[in-house]
Amino acid sequence: MLKKVWILFLSVASLLCLAPLLQADFSTPSKNISNSPSYQSKYPKVQWLEGGAGSVFVLWVETDGTNDYLYFSKSTDGGTTWSTPFQLTTQGQILRQLDLYDDYTYSFVVSDPYVHVVIQWRENSTDDYDIWYIRGADLGDTWDIINDWKPLTNNDDESRYPDIDANGSYVHVTYQDEWPGDYEIMYKRITDSGAGSVDQTRRLTFSGSDAYWPRIAVSSSGYTVNIVYQDTDGQHWNIFYKHIDDMGSGPYSTRQLTSSAYYNARPDIAVGTDTYDGMVYIVYESDWPGNLDIMYKRLTLWGHSSGTTYTARLTYSTTESRSACVDFNSANNYNVHISYNDSWPGNNDVMYRGLTNGGGAGFIGQRVSWGTGDSASSTLASHGNWAYIVWSDNTSGNFEIYIKNGYAN
Repeated sequence: MLKKVWILFLSVASLLCLAPLLQADFSTPSKNISNSPSYQSKYPKVQWLEGGAGSVFVLWVETDGTNDYLYFSKSTDGGTTWSTPFQLTTQGQILRQLDLYDDYTYSFVVSDPYVHVVIQWRENSTDDYDIWYIRGADLGDTWDIINDWKPLTNNDDESRYPDIDANGSYVHVTYQDEWPGDYEIMYKRITDSGAGSVDQTRRLTFSGSDAYWPRIAVSSSGYTVNIVYQDTDGQHWNIFYKHIDDMGSGPYSTRQLTSSAYYNARPDIAVGTDTYDGMVYIVYESDWPGNLDIMYKRLTLWGHSSGTTYTARLTYSTTESRSACVDFNSANNYNVHISYNDSWPGNNDVMYRGLTNGGGAGFIGQRVSWGTGDSASSTLASHGNWAYIVWSDNTSGNFEIYIKNGYAN
């Protein structure tokens, strides 16, 4: 069986050698947008919005080890200048501090004219985590953090690791919840662009084991909700995918995308648009080579089993490749952009992979961060050939949030 797997990847590698020569350039200097020496600035996320010079939005967590605070900043000139960071949460806890997966503890999406945010939050360490939602108007210029934070869960069990997307008048949220007795994947839909009520609450998994880290992406039409997550049989972690029809209220189908005795985990998801409408892009970590490497899948026909699946191994380092993030943009070459972290330079640094032609052609890679400290928890947002990548870096002796943009073509 392993021989067949290696033949598959050698075949993929041969095809990639025949692909057009690709180039990437992330040589622009990185920019510190947190500048907060009194706190550790960690786990950033970034979104891009077309129009004018382009707007870039970043959220991150400031922590003193006991209390965590969510901050927001944006640029309306393509990342040249940034607004004064705005504090979105009061005293409480978002992180678990020693949890390697705290980059999953909140999420946000920009859907003009709103910025939609979900977090896991608890008042203190004796409380349990619940999922909370807030909406910023005027693309984040207006926030009412006293009145607008809404609890989406309120139980005595842990509700954690939310993700969010929005399309039309619906806001879609997924998360994992412990109330069934083990962690299962949940879904909620909020009406009226986030100002209305929750009109859908659905339990999506009944595995009897633990299902973790759901990520969500909604089609450009708004009709299809796509969720990827990992589940265990008690021994092995594998990647699963769900496709929900009718804007989250219809029937759903489930596919197991990996089936091995290895660790397949921490997925991310994006969907295609325009020419590539119906494509689903998934990245995840797998340790089948002997260490963690980044894997990539492209599903056609909105992930239905009648479609095709293209699989590629994106990293071949002998060190650990983690925290993959994927984004798709329809402009120019229909690029698929991927960021991740790798320790092959000797310390942890940020890396980039790019695939053209709707994510089916050859890929290129480039190292993005060059600090002497650790660069971690990278995410990215794309616009055409370009990508904005954010990460947390402690080269200065304190973790700060850095951003850099570059292109692939």
